[in-house]
Amino acid sequence: MKGKTFLILLVAAGLLVALWFFRSADEKHTGAVKMGDKLFADLPVNAVASMTIADSESKVTLVKGEKVWQVQDRGGYPANFDEIRDTVVKLSRLKIGRSFSTSPESLARLSLLAPSAVDASGGGKQITLKDQSGKIITDVILGQTRETDNGGSGGQYLKKVDADTVFLVDGSFQFLKTAPAQWLKKEILDVKAEDVASVACYAGDPRNPVYTLSRSQKGEPARMTPVPPGRTADTAKIDQVFDALAPLTLDDVRAGNGETPQVEPDRPRLVYQLYDGRQISIFPASDGKASYTVRVTAEDSIAPTPAASASESQPVDDKTQAGETATPAPKTARQLNEALSPWVFSLKKWQFDSFITQPGLLLEEVKTKGEGES
Repeated sequence: MKGKTFLILLVAAGLLVALWFFRSADEKHTGAVKMGDKLFADLPVNAVASMTIADSESKVTLVKGEKVWQVQDRGGYPANFDEIRDTVVKLSRLKIGRSFSTSPESLARLSLLAPSAVDASGGGKQITLKDQSGKIITDVILGQTRETDNGGSGGQYLKKVDADTVFLVDGSFQFLKTAPAQWLKKEILDVKAEDVASVACYAGDPRNPVYTLSRSQKGEPARMTPVPPGRTADTAKIDQVFDALAPLTLDDVRAGNGETPQVEPDRPRLVYQLYDGRQISIFPASDGKASYTVRVTAEDSIAPTPAASASESQPVDDKTQAGETATPAPKTARQLNEALSPWVFSLKKWQFDSFITQPGLLLEEVKTKGEGES
């Protein structure tokens, strides 16, 4: 073999060895993953005790409490557990489409820089999962999504915080939320109008209501008292008041300084008397501009409720008799009060407006014969 040919073969062999070395090193660094593998196959889903999600504008930390998951940034108010579970499970099931090394410029272009990076335009969303001891389970940055030729989703670029390799995975977290208010458990109460026996509104005198909406029997239309001469009750408005708790959902929440709202003479409140004996009080407050809040308390009623319809005393249905799963028992007044009274709930204006405290808004003029006729 000629010396020149041997030299060429030797150089080629050296290049192959170098290529193999760097590829092996890269596979070792990335856990020897390959296309189709689950990127987080060993993620201990049940060991996750906290999740922090951040982008360049906001950040939220969700923690596992003694009974429920909580939004740490909102004083420990209950979080939407279904969304937390879905996010962690989705992360654990991500499959690799491809992986590659990249440069700082490419990281910025793919929005894979840390949210705290100086160049916020290149920052992605960072998810940090920790266990009960505070040890990091996984820490990743989610970048841009990839579109297919037909405009569909082609996955999302992802990078582990402590590694340089970029992965294109089959899932997408494009709409993952980072604002604390977006992770709150939205439902405050869910009381159907048919379960409300009466609603009394107080303002000025804590003992004498300014108006009362009540029905003599379950299923009957509610009547308003008092109704001034020349006026009549607006049934649509009355229904609006009765429907206000079905369901009552929050927009945001803040702690109420650990104090239960007081029954002050000038503070409006609506007392919902339920057929099951629970009594729920709503304390609405607004600055008339952008703040619409309520406080909520609950207690067992002393006064008897109007009689329920005859159907309420019928035996349980066939499904219950057959041993099928029944609807969970509603929370007691004490449980509701412990869960709700410490908080101030912000509502959307349209929902706040259902808590009508001015009797005049429930009335309309009596139409005389021929009025409105052409």
